[in-house]
Amino acid sequence: MNESAGLIWIITGPREVGKTRFCTNLVARAREESLCIEGVICPAGYAGKEKISIEIENLKTREQNRLARVKNDETDGLCTDHWIFDPVVMEWGNQIFDQTEACDLLVVDELGPLEFKRGEGWQKALMALDKGNFKTAIVVIRPELLEAACSRWPNSKVIEIPSGLTDQAEEKFQIKILSTIIKSKY
Repeated sequence: MNESAGLIWIITGPREVGKTRFCTNLVARAREESLCIEGVICPAGYAGKEKISIEIENLKTREQNRLARVKNDETDGLCTDHWIFDPVVMEWGNQIFDQTEACDLLVVDELGPLEFKRGEGWQKALMALDKGNFKTAIVVIRPELLEAACSRWPNSKVIEIPSGLTDQAEEKFQIKILSTIIKSKY
């Protein structure tokens, strides 16, 4: 890890609590401050109230693709218990992280069992975080993988997104995360 690397904030919390929504709102606030943002965000795709896909957005270019769809009886390809990943889009995500330049904010939504347990998925995101070519990074990690993430990045800080997070509490977290970047710009 780069000794002068910026701070890594680990965003964690149970499934469906709003970790990606938190990241989306943080990115919007960072854009209002004209910060240089790299990385990806992966919102869910819905059909009515049913979660049917995981989308991916390149935060630098705002290009979007479908990363994964709900797993059915298929077992071929890159999959988890719930999702089948598009290998071309997964590679596109890795290219985004491989091409990450120095930035104010690096966003990785999310690293999971593919990366930590199977050595697959976004290995380039792990390398980008280790390289530390950012002032601040946020990375979404499931609670069951929090120990592995904290072991890899021992100086990271953890924010657990609770169920029912108020807008006011979310804003305080966002200000805390972005304040170091904003102060260093002026």
